Amino acid sequence: MMRRVIAGIFLVGSIEQAACQAPTPPVKAGISDQVRIDSFQTRKRDDDNGIASFAIANETEKQINSLELTCWIDNDRERGTKVLVWPKGPIPAHKTQQFSNVNIGFVGTSKAECEVTAAE
Repeated sequence: MMRRVIAGIFLVGSIEQAACQAPTPPVKAGISDQVRIDSFQTRKRDDDNGIASFAIANETEKQINSLELTCWIDNDRERGTKVLVWPKGPIPAHKTQQFSNVNIGFVGTSKAECEVTAAE
């Protein structure tokens, strides 16, 4: 009988403790998950700068007036270059806009990659 009382007290204590815990806030998706680059293609100019064409998919609830991309070569994100991009007009929520002839900086003979790191 004493074991049942102790088990009951322990069980009630566990339930109270769980009920008092605050719920865990949802994980906020990164900007590159909400505003992504699609159909990314590059070509190299004679001066070894990369010229990119791509589409920006805005999956946020707000329009986008400007973007910051980080572009890098040889899988070296740490030495990436910041590229500011302004669309022809605001990109509405849940819409896609095409960009072309965007100078993403020096690429040399390497393959360039870019991701969205900020959007306003």
